[in-house]
Amino acid sequence: MEPAIRSRFSDLPLEIALNILNYAVEPTFSQEEKYDDQNPYATALSLCLVSRLVRRITPPKLLHTISLRRSDSVRMFANALLMQKAYAEEKSDLFFDYTSVVQKMWIGASAESEIFVYDLAPEISVLVPVLLAAPALAIDCYYLKLVVQSVEDASSSRADPNVDHGPSPFPGKTQSLTIMGHTTSHMIFQNIRKGSIFLASIPHLIYLIDLPMDSDIFRDISRGLKLTSFLLRPWLCDIPWTCMKSLETFSVVYPHLAEPYKIRSYIDHTRGVDLHVERLTVSAPLYKQDPESFPWMEPPFPVTHPGQKRIHSDGISVEVTNCREHFWRFHYTWDKLWACGITDGAGGQRVL
Repeated sequence: MEPAIRSRFSDLPLEIALNILNYAVEPTFSQEEKYDDQNPYATALSLCLVSRLVRRITPPKLLHTISLRRSDSVRMFANALLMQKAYAEEKSDLFFDYTSVVQKMWIGASAESEIFVYDLAPEISVLVPVLLAAPALAIDCYYLKLVVQSVEDASSSRADPNVDHGPSPFPGKTQSLTIMGHTTSHMIFQNIRKGSIFLASIPHLIYLIDLPMDSDIFRDISRGLKLTSFLLRPWLCDIPWTCMKSLETFSVVYPHLAEPYKIRSYIDHTRGVDLHVERLTVSAPLYKQDPESFPWMEPPFPVTHPGQKRIHSDGISVEVTNCREHFWRFHYTWDKLWACGITDGAGGQRVL
């Protein structure tokens, strides 16, 4: 019997080995992944134990998108940052600057791990450097006030009160702030300190609708049956326009429910339905010019179909993804779609 042929990873050409590692360590965030059964970062974390070289290669892919879906995830990531701080002080080879590679960060709140929001204040303060470095942030409305306050406090603590350097640019790199867990009847900004330099730096604000509360409302928008100004007015009135001076767009993302779908499957989380994703975007500068005469879509208005982007006026547009995603009405979380960029309005739609 001939001996089995063995292929050693170390025998591979460097380019092929690097490609394999980069593919293996990148979390897919696909909807098929069962996060409760398998940590999307598990493979990358295991590979980090192989060697120091592998550990230096994996962080850019591993840390590109950080999904902290529960309070314990926030604590674990904060501990990892504190460990890196210790490595930096020791000038250890194990140190890696997370802020150099993190591009997206999700901080969610789950019902099964609900805690008093300020119990996480120490951990959120540790996260501030990464929060400031990430171009895309998604924050549950439950934590928004704490995150904004932590960022503001950190910015204030860096300034020397005895030296007047004049106004300095805000160090944050955030280009989009996505908020989830926010219903049309819920005001969130009214309890956040006025004059926030963090909010003043945000150019794009995105809301991911709360499916249990607002599915029916946005179903009627998908079908061109409801006045959009009436439905969005509570959110628009809540936005601190005088503070958010850099805001360019305000978007709402929701399932495209214009086409017939199985309602029973939609409300059953064990089944669910495959739906397209719809994104309604309002031009913030045009809205701020004259909110009362802003050119809203008057019903009935044309339905935007999958793969299309419809410009309804100079200040408002609707786009629908060409692909379908799996939705269910109750106990749904947007984190996988957000991590994949589905909620960003990535383009590719035919403009009408």
